[in-house]
Amino acid sequence: MEEIFNILSSSARIDKSKRKKRKQQSEASSNHHNDQSIIISKSQRNHNINHQDNNHQDNFDNKKKYSLSKLKHIHKEEIAAFRNRLGIHLSQSNRHDPTLPDPISSFMDVKQPTWWDGGDVHTFESVRNTIVRNVEKGRWINPTPIQMQSITALLGRRDVLGCAPTGSGKSGAFIIPTLLLSSVSDSIFYKTNKSKDDENNVASGKSNSKKKKKQHNVNNQRSKSSGGGKIKALLLAPSRELASQLHREVERLGEGKLHGLRSALLSKSNAATICSNYDGSNPDSRGLDVLVSTPLRLLECLERGSGIDNGKKLDLGSVRIVVLDEADRLLDGNDGWGDKNDVTNTAIAASDHKSGSTHVKTFLGQIDTILSNIPSTAVRALFSATIGASVRHLAESILRNEIDISTGAKTGNSTVSGVNDNISQKLTFVGREEGKLLAIRQIIAKGLSPPVIIFLQSKERAQALFLELMYDNVNVDVIHAGKSQAARDAAVAKFRKGETWILICTDLCARGLDFKAVNMVINYDLPTSGVTYVHRIGRCGRAGRKGEAITLFTEADFEHLRNIANVMKHSGCDIPDWMLSLKNGNGKRDKNTPMKRKSIDTTSGYDKKRRHKKKQCIENNRAKKTQRNF
Repeated sequence: MEEIFNILSSSARIDKSKRKKRKQQSEASSNHHNDQSIIISKSQRNHNINHQDNNHQDNFDNKKKYSLSKLKHIHKEEIAAFRNRLGIHLSQSNRHDPTLPDPISSFMDVKQPTWWDGGDVHTFESVRNTIVRNVEKGRWINPTPIQMQSITALLGRRDVLGCAPTGSGKSGAFIIPTLLLSSVSDSIFYKTNKSKDDENNVASGKSNSKKKKKQHNVNNQRSKSSGGGKIKALLLAPSRELASQLHREVERLGEGKLHGLRSALLSKSNAATICSNYDGSNPDSRGLDVLVSTPLRLLECLERGSGIDNGKKLDLGSVRIVVLDEADRLLDGNDGWGDKNDVTNTAIAASDHKSGSTHVKTFLGQIDTILSNIPSTAVRALFSATIGASVRHLAESILRNEIDISTGAKTGNSTVSGVNDNISQKLTFVGREEGKLLAIRQIIAKGLSPPVIIFLQSKERAQALFLELMYDNVNVDVIHAGKSQAARDAAVAKFRKGETWILICTDLCARGLDFKAVNMVINYDLPTSGVTYVHRIGRCGRAGRKGEAITLFTEADFEHLRNIANVMKHSGCDIPDWMLSLKNGNGKRDKNTPMKRKSIDTTSGYDKKRRHKKKQCIENNRAKKTQRNF
């Protein structure tokens, strides 16, 4: 029995141990399953959290993108409101141009352009600070509307067509960016530095024939533009007086510039020197930063050289910016031998006519020849107070993707928009020609505040009025094309210093010349066109000052009176209706042809006869002496 009991007890113990072992195995498997489920739940929770974070990030990015686009739209609206408030008008295509640079509100807002990135920041900031310092010396603190938009546009290397009233700072609008563009190095301006991709391609032996050909053409153009003795900027003006004024402003604004400023006014006396030094053959020469000239004098240097120094020709292959000041005058195709009042142009044209030269005799032809010598990389700009439809049509063939900027009153008439709002205008009827001199003497007797400019239609009439007023003990001087260049420069210098109270002149001084603080302009002879009228009266009321314009007219002037009355009416003057209803001329005479008027002379008839008789006696005696000699 004991053996049976021992066998049963041992088997029971074995079964119990097996059950215990099975139980442990089942508990271990259940624990492992629970652990796996816990791990899976944690990973699932982490996945959900990451998914929520991704959704939140996507929502943030969308909000960020939306906010950036909204900020750009707000900025665009603010800039448009700023332009409207200051009277800066753009063409329809320019308004929707995304690459159009923003205007500046101060000269320190001028930033380094994007194409200058990677260059010498110190050079840009130094030149800009120098210009700002020189600007403030001339009591010229804030930029004018035309300067606000034109400076950034030209610095962005965009062509510009600028139209602004007289005395609104058009010269500064292109001189300031000209000084900056002429200061940058050739490697930055023409992008001659090789990029890293080009170096890697050369190292790995990769080449592309099309890219090589294109790069070869670009390098050829750069090599022509990077030599010594080159001219970097070119400013053109229709008259020697205006060119001299531009050169003086360039010297003033560029004084103390980094590395110095080299500028020149092209004239008959220095043409030989400039042609020999800046013909592109002298690698040691630093070159000119700015060259100022009249078109015909520059054309003479381009086509025939100096005529003295082995016929060397001026090289314009490195010009970075070319500006046409008074563009409507320079693009005049019916101008004969250029500016009839410009002694320099007239003398050159006359000599060329005798020698059989192929010189073009109109401003338009001269400009076309000059622009053909300018590289395609150069920035082009046209500025004037009166830009009509014909000038805009010609500008389309000169400018490329231009920015059309106009400031002042927005009217349908481009001539009226050039009138300065600071000028009070007045028409005075004097009956006949004799009444004009009487009216001038009455104005002087009542008391006038000099300086005063009086405009006449011809040099003969200007000289006659000068003689009449000179005997009235008035500080008066005269300037016209009949005087030598030295005499004209002396007359302008005296008027600027205040030694001369009244300056009598022809339309030679009607364009561009900036005489400080001119209080009154008198049109002794009625101008035959509205454009001439706008430029004449624009010599006063400049730089924010007030001015007065008095225009004298007679019964013989009625055929041209309506044009002047229309300009005055649209500029805010009270004009009687009968003047606006007058008929224009019969068209037999060109509007640019001056009227025939009686001479300005108060000598009595008796004295005139005596003078004429004495003149005849002198001529007869000379004739008798000549016959005796033969």
